[in-house]
Amino acid sequence: MRLAGRAAAAIGASIALVGTFLPWLASGAVDRSSYELLDIVERLGFSPDGLVGLALTVWPLAPLGLVLCVVAQWPWRGWQDRWAGWGAVGVATVAALYVGATAAAVLGAPEVGLFRVRWGVWITLVGAATMIAGAAIDAVGVRRDLRTGRPTDRDRSAPA
Repeated sequence: MRLAGRAAAAIGASIALVGTFLPWLASGAVDRSSYELLDIVERLGFSPDGLVGLALTVWPLAPLGLVLCVVAQWPWRGWQDRWAGWGAVGVATVAALYVGATAAAVLGAPEVGLFRVRWGVWITLVGAATMIAGAAIDAVGVRRDLRTGRPTDRDRSAPA
C-alpha cells in the first residue's frame, strides 16, 4: 500500500512539473507558461504583497520542490523507517498544496479580456491532486506499519 502511495505521489509530481512548463495563459496568439506568467504579473503591477507576493516570488523554485518530492518517494534503503515515511508524506503534501493552490488561484482569477486560461493549469492541478492522493495513501500505510509494529530495515539488520 505504501509503495502505491509513493508511486502515485511521484507520478503526480512528474505530471505537475510538466504542467508548469505547458501553456497556462494565452494573450493574443501567444501562449505563456507559468514562469512567463510571473513576468507579466510583475510587469503589469499585479504582484501583491504578503503571502501571495511571497508565493509568486518563490515560484521559480517549484520545479526543485517537485523533483525533491519525486526523490523523497524513492524507496531508499531504510525507506520503511517511520521518519522517512513521514518525511515523504510531508514533502509531497507541501509541494502539492503549493503548486495546486497556485494553479487554482490562476483558475479562480477574474476574467480579463486580454488573457485566456490554457490547459497547462489543469494538467498541473491534476498532478497536484494525484500527489495529495498518493501522500494520503502513504500516510495510511505509515500509520498501519507503526501500529502493527512492523519491523523496519534498520531493525532487521541489527545484530541479535
